[in-house]
Amino acid sequence: MKKLSAPIFSVLFLFSVLSPLSAFAAKDVIPEMKECMAAHGSQEGYMAVLKKYCDPGIMRKAMGLLVIKHPYVVQTEEEGSSVCYTVEGVSVETSSEIPSDVVQVYKACWENGRVVSLEFFGAKHRPQAYVMPEMLECMRSHDSREKYAKVLEKYCDPGIIRQAMGLLVIKEPSVTRVEREGPVTIYTVQGRTVGTSSEIPADTVQVYRVGWKGGRIISLEFLGSSAAARRN
Repeated sequence: MKKLSAPIFSVLFLFSVLSPLSAFAAKDVIPEMKECMAAHGSQEGYMAVLKKYCDPGIMRKAMGLLVIKHPYVVQTEEEGSSVCYTVEGVSVETSSEIPSDVVQVYKACWENGRVVSLEFFGAKHRPQAYVMPEMLECMRSHDSREKYAKVLEKYCDPGIIRQAMGLLVIKEPSVTRVEREGPVTIYTVQGRTVGTSSEIPADTVQVYRVGWKGGRIISLEFLGSSAAARRN
């Protein structure tokens, strides 16, 4: 039997239809959910829909999910008289509590045309790619300028060191992607900045790429904010 599908909308909190990952057709999404999807264009419209379908306690939870974009239903189930949607979506950099560019998971249950429960599960687990010890040593040295400079001297030529020192303001870096191009291993890294640089704004998620070959850094590319990196 041919599976039905529907386009994935960029929606807030509750609002999603099928992606290719979903086993349910658009007809399984209740009309109230469809109305919510149509209201995602503005914060005012979003709040108006929440007031229509949620009690104050649910509304407070729902507002925290405003940063989750491109959600899609991954499971629909009936729990007694309720219909529940498990939803995944990618967060953007507008919240200090929810990290950006991470797939987040939550569950919304409806009953008699109202949202009766909302459960936030947090980030979806993804298997951690292997990161070489030398790269881990570099990332863990961002808390001290002296330590960072010594680590760079171990693994970088002078030209790379000058570039890398500008990344010291990026704290708690983490690898988001690992690629291999022949003998070169390339790590895409993101971290949140602190207010110690006039060139890189504070409290934003910044992205850079590091190329390693033979135990040394051979390339370094600063991609800017995560929002800019997604556009490029």
